[in-house]
Amino acid sequence: MEAISDHSPTTAKPLRLSPSSAKDFLTCPKLFHYKAIEKRRTPPTIATTRGSLSHAVLERLFDFSNEQRQTPDAALALIDPCWQIMVEPFVERGTLEPDSIAAFTRDADDGWVGDLDLDSYEATRKLTSAADYRELAPAGSAEETEILEYAAKMITNYFRVERPWNFDPEDRELKLFVEIDDVPLIGYIDRLDRYVTGDNEERWVISDYKTGKVPSERYLDENFFAMRLYALMLAEQIDIVPHSLRLIFVGAEPKDAIKPKLVDQKLLDDTRVEIARIWSQVNASVASGDWPTNKQRLCDWCDFKAECPAWT
Repeated sequence: MEAISDHSPTTAKPLRLSPSSAKDFLTCPKLFHYKAIEKRRTPPTIATTRGSLSHAVLERLFDFSNEQRQTPDAALALIDPCWQIMVEPFVERGTLEPDSIAAFTRDADDGWVGDLDLDSYEATRKLTSAADYRELAPAGSAEETEILEYAAKMITNYFRVERPWNFDPEDRELKLFVEIDDVPLIGYIDRLDRYVTGDNEERWVISDYKTGKVPSERYLDENFFAMRLYALMLAEQIDIVPHSLRLIFVGAEPKDAIKPKLVDQKLLDDTRVEIARIWSQVNASVASGDWPTNKQRLCDWCDFKAECPAWT
């Protein structure tokens, strides 16, 4: 890997640091600059869109009763409605049967015209993403078929990995918004579970869905970066210290699909120090205008390679 210094005009620092933006900075400060400082958008890919759709279905799955969750049928029936919301976030109420799964899904997702102010940040984000998704996968295209079929494969396999009829999550897509040691943080937890042991001990677990391949043990810890930060944020914001973290690789064989990690005080303390260091380095780059590049193999998948000073 090769580091190259790049002096860009000093601009306002990001309002908040998320696990993904922190990871961007660790990967390459210049990448962070493009995305978090210049607010440059990166278009979705087939892979990221397949993951987004699968996540949406898994979130909505728990809107169904435990009985409806005993087979994949109800979850599979959510795939098309969730996809339609991704590509057309808002429709008029009269366009769908009131008792249909499509209407049920839009009720849960603010998917009707009038549910959100169209000038709001959330509505603008949804509409912008919808245009990107539709450009990537036009209606009836091979790309759209691939996305829908992949999601069906993930959802079907998920029922081999967990038994969603046996539990009810405490929360889904839980927004965390907290400042820790002057570091402003934001993040979303896929699923927060709570259970009580036979010894009457309450335990909280953070679960995160993954639709990619299970990494080797060598790279597994990198996948826990965001979850370690979620654990710290949860402890600070809600005063809940999770017992463990779980990566759920929904497309994997059941014996390999769930990767747990226990949470202890050292993990929380180390994460606190790490995120403070990252934020300090971000502030230093904002002040100096120096955003070093980090030339590496991942550059081949970077949206900004063609204009990056490391490659031009």
